[in-house]
Amino acid sequence: MKIRQGIRLVAIGFVLVGLTGCGSLMHPRAGEFLEQAKGPSGIETQVNLTNMIETSIKAVRGQYSEEGFDVLHNQLYALKKSACDVTEEQAKTVAYAKARTLRWETGIIFRRLWKTRDDQAQRDMHLDLLARRIGELREALQAVKG
Repeated sequence: MKIRQGIRLVAIGFVLVGLTGCGSLMHPRAGEFLEQAKGPSGIETQVNLTNMIETSIKAVRGQYSEEGFDVLHNQLYALKKSACDVTEEQAKTVAYAKARTLRWETGIIFRRLWKTRDDQAQRDMHLDLLARRIGELREALQAVKG
């Protein structure tokens, strides 16, 4: 009997994750940030998100803040999700290929930042690197806009 209950719980868990997506569990505020940043185009939305991310980077610089890192994490996930709103024509440009690579790099930098968050020197170094990549990403997105 306990095995059946366990199987049911696991099945219900899979259904919930399937319906809401893993991102909803790990990044509950990403949709909120995506909505706040919504622009007239997918590129504009991404530019707006880069501005939000830069503000968050400045807010967490100097001291570790669990809430600040959570906001930054959700904003980066919203940036990743916003890529779905880019037109096919824009996605084929060289500038957008660069933007895609830079967006991928921001994820890697954040993972390293998260692992070293308790070491202020490494945390600040990774925040600086993330800020530079976000600036480069915004420039690449502006180039796509023309």
